Amino acid sequence: MHTNSFAGRTRWQRVSGSKRAALLGLLLALSGCATVNPGKRFGDIQLDSLKSSYVVRHAKSTRDIDLFIQESLVERGVVATAGPIENKPSDVDFYVEYVDRWSWDVSMFLSALTIQFKSTADGSLIATGSFEQGALHSFPDPKRTVRAVIEQMYAAK
Repeated sequence: MHTNSFAGRTRWQRVSGSKRAALLGLLLALSGCATVNPGKRFGDIQLDSLKSSYVVRHAKSTRDIDLFIQESLVERGVVATAGPIENKPSDVDFYVEYVDRWSWDVSMFLSALTIQFKSTADGSLIATGSFEQGALHSFPDPKRTVRAVIEQMYAAK
C-alpha cells in the first residue's frame, strides 16, 4: 500500500527546508528595500507652533536636499531660510541639520537621510526623522523622500 507523503500537509510544508530558507531570506531582503522610519519628537514643543526656521546648508552640498527641506517646511506654513551654520539667525524658532548619504549603482541614488530639528536657544533636539535603504535598493525621488521624512516628524507624538 502506497501512502502519499504530502497528504494533510499545507503547500508551505511541502516546500523543502532549503527552499523555505531561501524564500524567507528573499522576503526579508525585499522588506528592507527602502524605509521612511517613524519620526521622533523630544520635549513638549508642538511642531505646528514653530513658524520660522533656518536650514543649515552643507558647504559641499550639490544635491538640493536643503532646498527640498525648505520647500517641505514652507508647505507646512513655516518660513524657511538657508545658509551656512555661521549665518544662522538667532531669532528663528528652530534650525534644521541633515545628513544625506548617496551611493552609486548605474547612477547616484539617495541611500540614507537623517533630518534633525534643533532649538535655536540651546541646540537641543526637538525632532528627528530618517530614511534608509537596504541592500536591495530603489532610486527614490529625493524631494518626495524629504517630504515623507518631514511628514513622519510632524506625525510623531
